[in-house]
Amino acid sequence: MQKELNPELFGTGAIGSMRFREDETNTSQRQTLQLEEKIAENRSQVKFTMDQMASLVTQVNEYIKTSHAKFDRLQASIRAIEGSEKTNYSEVGQRLSQVHQRLNERKSWDAKVQEMIDRQNGILRSYEVRMNHLQKLLSEKDAQMVSAQAALNDAKMEISRLKRL
Repeated sequence: MQKELNPELFGTGAIGSMRFREDETNTSQRQTLQLEEKIAENRSQVKFTMDQMASLVTQVNEYIKTSHAKFDRLQASIRAIEGSEKTNYSEVGQRLSQVHQRLNERKSWDAKVQEMIDRQNGILRSYEVRMNHLQKLLSEKDAQMVSAQAALNDAKMEISRLKRL
């Protein structure tokens, strides 16, 4: 390539200005081509980005669907657990009330039995008191009988002695 001066630099000739115009048009065409290439490249990048975004949106939608399905399953299992807990709580409550009822019945029976035992103990004590009283009476009667027997024996001896006289 040869170096040339710009012919319009010194104000000479139309040939130089034509070459300049040709160079100018060539550069403008090159610039236009470069711009078109950049636009095409940008379009391909935009298309690639849009494809990636569409893929990402699809993945996010699938994730949302699976998440909703998991949440629905979890919610159903939570409802089932809550239902079984309510059932278990009601069963436990019923059993607890039955145990309390049985305990109260048992306490009532224990109180009645204790009352009967106390009554029987009272009866036994009064029987013991009567028996002690009767034993005292028997002892007294025995003592009276022994003294009567002794008196009778004395009287018999006195009668037999008097008969001998």
